Parts: sequence; C-alpha cells; structure tokens
Amino acid sequence: MTELCLVRHGQTDWNRLEIIQGREDNPLNALGRQQAEESAAFLSQEQWDIIVSSPLSRAVHTAEAIATSCGIEHGAIRLDERFIEREFGAASGQPVKGIYEAVQADDQERLPGLESEGEMRARVLEGMKHLVDTHPGKRIIVVCHSHAIKAALSAIDDTYTFRHAMRNACSNYIIHQHGQFEVKAVNVADHITDPAIMK
Repeated sequence: MTELCLVRHGQTDWNRLEIIQGREDNPLNALGRQQAEESAAFLSQEQWDIIVSSPLSRAVHTAEAIATSCGIEHGAIRLDERFIEREFGAASGQPVKGIYEAVQADDQERLPGLESEGEMRARVLEGMKHLVDTHPGKRIIVVCHSHAIKAALSAIDDTYTFRHAMRNACSNYIIHQHGQFEVKAVNVADHITDPAIMK
C-alpha cells in the first residue's frame, strides 16, 4: 500500500481577501506561515518518506516547514508542475463572490483561459499515478492547492466535487492498493488556526 497526504498551502493575502488565486506566485502571509507550522507539527507525528510540492512559493514554503518538522532535507523536496493550482484564466484576480458560480459551472466562454475540471483531474491523477508507480509502499506528502486537491478527490470518487470545502493547510489522505486509489480522510484541519474564529 502507498499512502498520499495532499496538503493545501497556508493562507495568502488573496485567500484572506477572497480573491481568485491561480498561478500567481503569491507568498504566505503571517497567518499562512503559522498554519504551515501547525500543519508541520501535526504531520510530524507520523513517519513520511517523501515530500513533493507544487512549484508555487506558497506551496514550497509550506512544504519546507513540513520537511523541517519531519526530518526531511529541504533539498529533497521534489517540485512537480502537475500539482500546480488551476489556471483560472479571466477569473484570476477577481473577487470570489462575483465569479464563483462561473468557475463552478466550468464556464470557459465567460472565463477565457479557464482550465477545465476534466483537464485538472487528468493532470493531477497523472501526477499521483507517477508517485505511486515510482515510490510503491512509501508515505508521500504532496503540498499543493485547493483545486488540485479537489481534482484529485473527484477523480477518485465522484461524490466529491469542486464545491467541496478545503481549508488552508488541511490534510487529505489517499491510499493506493491493488491498482486503485481510495479516499480515506478529507479536509483534516482541526489543528489549524481558522481565521473565521480568530478574535
């Protein structure tokens, strides 16, 4: 059995302001760095073999915090473009409130340049298959993005959709055995500081 833990990066200012954030290389903010450390402390309670990250800095910096806590050298973090955030096209930089339904409708006419849900599922699933094929029996952390995680979950189990909530720095557990992926736990985040309940 090979185990994957897909971890969302910590908060950025665009997350805080509820702005659609795709391939923009926005850094973690102060809360995001704290969330990365909280995620790292949580994951360090288990043994992990490999850490993979999206190449965007908000994911890389979250992965570095996790690597430090898990005793894995930063230089061993592997970057994989297949786990990069969705290309949101014309939606990028727009307030979530005004554009959310068009994104959820996969509306490429209204949003030129939007990467389709099918395209996302295909590339993320390819990335996961590569990991389980090249590292059988290992426990692998993949630090990535909200829509990358939703693509993974919905590719495996169609009860999950791109509307599924995904908190910053949450963990999502997937196993692979007998040639099949299976979702084990989603949006595990009780250990993460939630800005919605901060005073």
